[in-house]
Amino acid sequence: MKKAKQEPVGGFFMPSSFLAPLPQRMVLAQYSEAPQRAGVSSGSGNRNGGKVEETTAKVGDGVSPVARGCRQFWRAGDYEDANGIIPAAHSSGVGLDHVRVHPKFLHSNATSHKWALGAFAELLDNAVDEIVHGATYVNVDVLNNRKDGSKMLLVEDNGGGMTPDNIRQCMSLGYSVKSKSSNTIGQYGNGFKTSTMRLGADVIVFSRCPAADGKSQTRSIGLLSYTFLRSTKKEDTVVPMVDFEQTGQGWKRLIRSTSDDWNMNMRTILLWSPFVSEQDLIGQFDYLGNKGTRIIIYNLWEDDEGQLELDFETDQEDIQIRGANRDEKNIEMAKQYPNSKHFLTYRHSLRSYAAILYLKLPTEFRIMLRGSEVEHHDIVKDMIEPKTTTYRPQQLADGMVSAVLSIGFVKDARHHIDVQGFNVYHKNRLIKPFWRVWNAAGSDGRGVIGVLEANFIEPAHDKQGFERTIALLRLEARLKDHQKQFWTSKCHEIGYSQRVKPKNTTPSSSKKANNNIVSKSSPPLIQDGEILALAGSNEKSKMSGLKRSENGSSEEDGEGKL
Repeated sequence: MKKAKQEPVGGFFMPSSFLAPLPQRMVLAQYSEAPQRAGVSSGSGNRNGGKVEETTAKVGDGVSPVARGCRQFWRAGDYEDANGIIPAAHSSGVGLDHVRVHPKFLHSNATSHKWALGAFAELLDNAVDEIVHGATYVNVDVLNNRKDGSKMLLVEDNGGGMTPDNIRQCMSLGYSVKSKSSNTIGQYGNGFKTSTMRLGADVIVFSRCPAADGKSQTRSIGLLSYTFLRSTKKEDTVVPMVDFEQTGQGWKRLIRSTSDDWNMNMRTILLWSPFVSEQDLIGQFDYLGNKGTRIIIYNLWEDDEGQLELDFETDQEDIQIRGANRDEKNIEMAKQYPNSKHFLTYRHSLRSYAAILYLKLPTEFRIMLRGSEVEHHDIVKDMIEPKTTTYRPQQLADGMVSAVLSIGFVKDARHHIDVQGFNVYHKNRLIKPFWRVWNAAGSDGRGVIGVLEANFIEPAHDKQGFERTIALLRLEARLKDHQKQFWTSKCHEIGYSQRVKPKNTTPSSSKKANNNIVSKSSPPLIQDGEILALAGSNEKSKMSGLKRSENGSSEEDGEGKL
């Protein structure tokens, strides 16, 4: 039987079993002593001269805590058993009325990341945001799980760390202290949960916060385990946490509720974490120095063939994606055309993607990947004599805000390879990699690449695209016009035949939209408010008439219409 052609979802290829019904597999025996919910859990236990008393986790009935259910991400959200019945709930017994967040929401929430490397980007964002708190590096690496020998992901930074309250906010759904900050990337309070759950079923977080404002230095541990929640049939998202504070030369358990609660949380963490003892668990803080955060993601997702979705073997200094997102032809082309390497490899290579993820990085900050530094790359350096122009959004008619666009032919364009698109950034972060705005027939448009930082449009929640607004459509039309003009006037310089100049090749922006994109050498810009003077039902009809392509681009020509 002929295999059906796989279609991309959101520009990326998903497993063939995308969101297929899940046959229930064996789950673990219920772990009866459940910790309290996040934000309520963890207390203090016995103190012994500043030393932490050892807690031993016990597993009943010979059931190993490393046993797992479904290992494919897109199938893992099914809580039903083989008969289609949701297992009986086991309440945690908290008496207060509260909003209940079912563990299944953790999975469905993480499906916003269609692309695994987009999940990595969220974690890198959190580390970059810590530069203001003294972070000088983020380290991404691969570890071995001592319980079962499986691979784990490490993401670690030496930023300011998190207080016991901050780590609870981090692991709560939808909470963000960065929402109103203009110099941080995160804003929805959702990135940590969606990104970690997209990469693996379980994550454990270690954070060390230095003493400040008269408070002692603290250590905190939090466990967000989909395996634990599903295996014990929880109907609430339960996040066990424990904290410690420094006293003199030692550490004591930080009291938040009761000693019993603290001990219960520690036993749960030990049982469901990849660490074999409390000494091994606490030893993770030794990697952090005086401050920082260490995130370990484990029980990584597998593909339909039972292999890890992430490839750690092909390149020992990279983390790559298996499957349809990996194009072997592009990989070979990248060796032959080095100036087009990032265009050809960013979809499957974390090293390639991370190199262009930020428009600028402080010279003292390093992104380390598997022991080797990721070299920051400026796409403009790949261009032949780039041209710089200015884009002024129409809604900002006072001209106070503008964006600089760099456009040019990639240095490999003379080989006539199909490399084109615009890297569009928002607040220094890449949102649309190599956005293809002109889908012309034949070879028109090939070789033209550009870079723009567009802080006047809002990114979507997964930061892999922008909200589809009028402002975005205006930008898309202008970029398309400008690429056409650039290509028509210069394609002969890279070996294409001279294009006959149409009677009216001036972009709509120059005659009808008063030069929304203008050269630096152009006369002063006049904002007459004519572009996109759409109103009422007329605007709605034009918006609905736009024909969308698979990658989200407008298929309509746009000249003189947007």
